[in-house]
Amino acid sequence: MVNRAIRAVTLAAGLLASAALAEPMALPSDSDARQISVVVDRGITHTNQLPWALRPLRKAMVGGAAMSLADLRKLADRGDSLAALKLVKAMRSGAMPESASDMAFYAAVAAGAGRRGMLGEMIAALYRLTPGTEPAERLSQSIRVLYGHAWAGNTRAQDALVALNGEGRLFGPMSDATREKILTSGGARMVLSLAMTDLARKDLDEGGLMRVRGYLERAERNGDLAIRTMAQTLSAQVEARLAALAVN
Repeated sequence: MVNRAIRAVTLAAGLLASAALAEPMALPSDSDARQISVVVDRGITHTNQLPWALRPLRKAMVGGAAMSLADLRKLADRGDSLAALKLVKAMRSGAMPESASDMAFYAAVAAGAGRRGMLGEMIAALYRLTPGTEPAERLSQSIRVLYGHAWAGNTRAQDALVALNGEGRLFGPMSDATREKILTSGGARMVLSLAMTDLARKDLDEGGLMRVRGYLERAERNGDLAIRTMAQTLSAQVEARLAALAVN
């Protein structure tokens, strides 16, 4: 137990140092929580959901026929998760030029339909996107899929949700509704992640530090040993910064 506490203190320092980065070091989580998969958007599940011109393409794809990348794009852009999966695999293999935008979007279409392994591809690509450059409809698809998995308990999605929200970040400033849902439904681990992201800011005033203190108290109250230990370590930093503000 002592060794776990020592590891948690060491990790807390490293996590706080990396919290301001685009892709922060992940908080500890069990492998099952990182593999949680849910269906957020089934997309196209029947050929008759498509326009007449695209129906022969989907029938050919489902039948196992060789498909051009252009035809797969036509189907994937309509929300066909199988076509999207094939495009992701084509990018992985080098058969199709990879862009972070394409990878994020098509992996989101596939992950949204519950295709395992695609969430990780989507998240990795999201970290590579430049804020303010992604088409709104593509970003919306990724957000819906990411949030759906995060609220279902997927810890990798939870880490990304917190990391990608914020001033100058891909999703922009975190909404009050998202912050409130993290506090009420996200669990101690996600609350700790939110506290670390805020604490990494150098411009926090007394009110901001008091808010972080509340987050850390919540995480310490509800978390396991590692979360409690990290929350206690970071709470000491909050108190030190509050004391420094009082002196100044």
